[in-house]
Amino acid sequence: MAKKSANENDDIQNGSKFDDWMNQDKPPDEAMCYAIQMHPSHLMRAGRVVEAARVLMNPKFVLARLVILGALETADRHRSNLEEMKLRSRLASEGELDVGGDGDALIMESRDIFMASVNVLLKCIQEHYPIVNSGTKSDKEDSGKEEKKNDKEDKQFVQGEHSPGEVGRALHLIATFLAETHDFPTNKNRTESSSAAMETYKLSLDFKIAALGRDQSSVGNTYRHMGHEYMNRCEYKKAIDAYTEAIRINRVQDEVDYKRIILALNSIGMIYGMIGQPKLSVDHYSESLAIQKTRFGEMDLQVAETLNSIGIVYGMMGDYDHAVQSYAEALFIKTRKLGKDHEDVADIHFNRGLVHNKDGDYESAFHDFQQALRIRKIRLGDEHEEVARVLHHIGVVLGEMGEPVDAQRCYEECLRIRRAVLGDEHEDVARTLHNLGLVYFDAANYEKALDCLEDAKELGRKKIGRKSEKVADTLHTMGLVYQKLANFKEAINNYDEAVKIRRLKLGEDHLEVASTLHNMGDVYYMMGDLDLAMSTYDEAYQIRRSKLGTEDHVDIASTRNNMGVVFMKQGQHDEAMKCFAAALATRQEQLGPDHEKCSDTLHNMGLVHKNLAEYEKAIERYEQALRVRRIQLGENDMKVADTLYNMAIVYANTAQYAKAIDRYKEALRTYRETGMTDDHPSVVNTLQWIRWGQKKLAKANRRER
Repeated sequence: MAKKSANENDDIQNGSKFDDWMNQDKPPDEAMCYAIQMHPSHLMRAGRVVEAARVLMNPKFVLARLVILGALETADRHRSNLEEMKLRSRLASEGELDVGGDGDALIMESRDIFMASVNVLLKCIQEHYPIVNSGTKSDKEDSGKEEKKNDKEDKQFVQGEHSPGEVGRALHLIATFLAETHDFPTNKNRTESSSAAMETYKLSLDFKIAALGRDQSSVGNTYRHMGHEYMNRCEYKKAIDAYTEAIRINRVQDEVDYKRIILALNSIGMIYGMIGQPKLSVDHYSESLAIQKTRFGEMDLQVAETLNSIGIVYGMMGDYDHAVQSYAEALFIKTRKLGKDHEDVADIHFNRGLVHNKDGDYESAFHDFQQALRIRKIRLGDEHEEVARVLHHIGVVLGEMGEPVDAQRCYEECLRIRRAVLGDEHEDVARTLHNLGLVYFDAANYEKALDCLEDAKELGRKKIGRKSEKVADTLHTMGLVYQKLANFKEAINNYDEAVKIRRLKLGEDHLEVASTLHNMGDVYYMMGDLDLAMSTYDEAYQIRRSKLGTEDHVDIASTRNNMGVVFMKQGQHDEAMKCFAAALATRQEQLGPDHEKCSDTLHNMGLVHKNLAEYEKAIERYEQALRVRRIQLGENDMKVADTLYNMAIVYANTAQYAKAIDRYKEALRTYRETGMTDDHPSVVNTLQWIRWGQKKLAKANRRER
């Protein structure tokens, strides 16, 4: 091939050579065909990327390609040239390549060159291959004849394409290329290319339907790709519609592609799961599963994948039995087909562990997480993020099982791995710090708890935003710690910030909002601000009753119990007793009559009866509370001592001094057993009442003699 002169190159670049050739109305020679195919690539390989960009944006060059190569090969060549330009632009941006030109690195931003050249190609295709009605030509030839009037639309076709559907397939190829350009180095987001992809897919549909009809498999393929892109754009309703149409078209084919139907059904199932419609999600997954089992057999790996997805959705629905059953079937297939140490097997163990944990079956959850941990260490090594992830959840389960030391060990190991692998400022590090803080809180190590929680809070604010739900969770927990430390001002500050974020992110009437309000009510009560305590408790109660739809829930009982305490302090004994009665009924029904929380409400009811001088009823309630507290807490607990002390007061008020002294002594022994010394106010006070009771008893005995 003879070397082109500088003038010839200029002619190619500005399009005059191609313009001259097309005006001659004769077949291209070998040199022209070669130039049409290879010229942009040769320019880029010579370092002349700017010149290549100008060629690809020249409508005359693009039109010449369409004439010589046809729509499909032109689209493929254009795509290949742009891929090479992307690569060379990236290398240029990294200083590893000189793209050539007239002093500028590129004529314009790489993304703008990319989009401009694609737009030129799309415009040329539409101009060169118009969609026309089949009656257009005959109407012109028979213009003298009377037109037939009917309501039926003329059939369309694509004028000039080499084979039916070629232009539509070319446009589909361009659209797919646009959809995959999110990694373009100078493209800060993929919105522009994604929008262009969707418009090009729609254009592809127009051309395919005109050339092939609506029910051709190629049309279904474009709908399927549109579904993918709509899903990536979070336009879920449009994605479902596109997938549904793709399925319909596939089913009317002579040879149905069941794999594509399965993938589309699974995609629809996934979308419904993501948008909070789990029943529809399970319906579509189940339809897919039935096809898979019929077409590919019960033990096909895709069957296991779909069962795993169904398990996830059932878990979201709170249908834990069906979730566990689905995971068990998936696990059986995966283990048989892949072996017990495969990463997919670990994934199912992990997912099932999450469900067992939500269901309160901590032993089963622990077993599944241990299996996932064992496999992931084998497959990925001890220092992998997925290993850390399992350790984090084992820590959660151990905490629920009342094993704080082992939970702390897991969280600390998880934290070490995450910091090593992800860095000190990753949001997953913040999550583990938060949970580690909870473990320290449960162990009453409040200083370490605050250290972890403060770090988690600051890291969360930095990585996921000051108004994120995770930050609100940490603030709520910090409120709990400060509440335990009797630092009520800081407790309120943290609760207040948490409740503002939760209202913003979750809505005014979310249960998490109620949870924080309830705790704020506790703090206001401890501060002695009974009016604020009551209004805050009442707000929590109203939300909980509205969202839970019943009075018979333990969280509602907790708020009602605390409202009763405030009413009692305000001297509103009737209102207090109503609250306590409602709380007790719910707690006995939901938790059982011998639960510790039942004893708390019984004790409070005893206090009301005592204040109303209803001493027999007071003793009855105290006896009930004492029995439960001794069962649940043992003899040497402060709550046992408090009930004994209050019983003693009632006996003293009714002049039953011997019984009063006995109860005071039992309370005194319990105080001392819990570690109180003789100078502790509770011990000093009880000793004084014992001496007072002894004097009263002695005086009464003398009077009897």
